[in-house]
Amino acid sequence: MPNFSAERMAEHFTNYLFQDYAGNVRHVQRVSSWLGLLALGIEAIKADWKPSSSRQLIFELGNKRYKVRYNHKIKPKGGIEFVEVEKSRGSPDIHIVRTVSSLTDAADFYRNPTL
Repeated sequence: MPNFSAERMAEHFTNYLFQDYAGNVRHVQRVSSWLGLLALGIEAIKADWKPSSSRQLIFELGNKRYKVRYNHKIKPKGGIEFVEVEKSRGSPDIHIVRTVSSLTDAADFYRNPTL
């Protein structure tokens, strides 16, 4: 996978949220302030990453693959989840390894980027 800087990755997803997202914008855009912290945390763990689409980030760490995505059902108003996925076509979910539901959670991941 090609490597991108944390700044480029955060910019990619922020642009998606503010220019391309057509759903319920208010609660999805609230995570925009978290994106830089999450991108820096992923960069710190030396993962190979790329946007898999405009909406999700895929990265590999060791022999595992992860997907980072927004989930509307995370309380209280939606959040970001890190999901271990299979390395097969369609990247089926294995299990959720971390949930981020606030700016504080994003800062915690930045300070201690573990999955």
